Amino acid sequence: MKRIITAVLVTGMMFIFCMPACASSAESGFARLKDQINNELTRAIDEDTARDMDELGVSPSEPAEVEKLDMRGFFGWLWVRFREMLCTPAVMLGRILAVSLLYSAVTFLTIENRELSSVYGNICVIAVVTVMAETLSSSFCALQDSISCINKFMLSYIPVFSAVSAASGSPATAGAYSSSTVLLCEVTEFIASGLLIPFMSAFMAIALVSVLNTHVKLSGAADAIRRLTTWLLAALMLVFVGLLTIQGITCSAADSVAAKTVRFTASSFIPVIGSSVSDAYLAVKSGVGVIRAAVGGFGMAAIFLIALRPFLLILSMRLTLWAGRIANEFLGLRTTAELLKTIDHVMSVGGSILIAITSAFIIATAAVLSFMTMG
Repeated sequence: MKRIITAVLVTGMMFIFCMPACASSAESGFARLKDQINNELTRAIDEDTARDMDELGVSPSEPAEVEKLDMRGFFGWLWVRFREMLCTPAVMLGRILAVSLLYSAVTFLTIENRELSSVYGNICVIAVVTVMAETLSSSFCALQDSISCINKFMLSYIPVFSAVSAASGSPATAGAYSSSTVLLCEVTEFIASGLLIPFMSAFMAIALVSVLNTHVKLSGAADAIRRLTTWLLAALMLVFVGLLTIQGITCSAADSVAAKTVRFTASSFIPVIGSSVSDAYLAVKSGVGVIRAAVGGFGMAAIFLIALRPFLLILSMRLTLWAGRIANEFLGLRTTAELLKTIDHVMSVGGSILIAITSAFIIATAAVLSFMTMG
């Protein structure tokens, strides 16, 4: 008898106090939420990246579009972008070869005069650096701008992704992701604004001095700096990913226990409709999880595309430096060949910094998504 009276009272209160709802209003609210997320994330990326994402059909509100991405079409699109980036380094390579051919001819004419040949060699090195200066400067600036754009996007992306993750039933994991990636953003901003350009400029100066002055051998120091930078980046990546993995596993287990507790409480202590409330909670959690996956995929794609242009530029620069080095070694010009080798080391350090920062953000997002899915 008590159960019947309780059920009648609960049903009456539901009819009196519950607000009316319909499927159309829920669908409109869901669409409005997706539009807000889409506007917030697309506003944080630059125009070139936004155009590339439109061409590839990547959107935070439409996760199914990513599944339609054709790999053959993507690699074709990537090849077109690489050819565009190869134009300026190809012009630089032509200038380097022109200077090298002139130097080779002069060296042949002054082969008996070592002092005069050495003077012409220094002039050739200065000429090679001069014809490369503009392209190298633009490459360094593009690398710095790319890292700054990644940092700017992440500062707008982290609150959105963390909020959606917390709403999908993973507040602890979202908090761990937010704190770790914000710290990484601060390190990235320091590298981009105060460390990258001075470091690479000093590296270039060491390379130039080691080539011009035969009595000062700094090529070993330049190679040591390159190796130290690579190992330092690898160590930082290992520490960051390791700590985030440990936090993610622990927080995911806590979120899973909390979600199961909520479902058990709703099913056990709410009379009559407890199981329905528990199923509704699970349905809402799954629906927000779809949005979370879309936002996470969009973030990783945005970071990848932001870093893609300077990476292709650095790759094309290194290809032209390799070609110029091979040509100079074929002509017997060891001085300019050594210079191009050291400049290639500088470009490899820049590429390593870009890859490390990009991989850290992508791996962090992918790891957190996988932990939330397992939870």
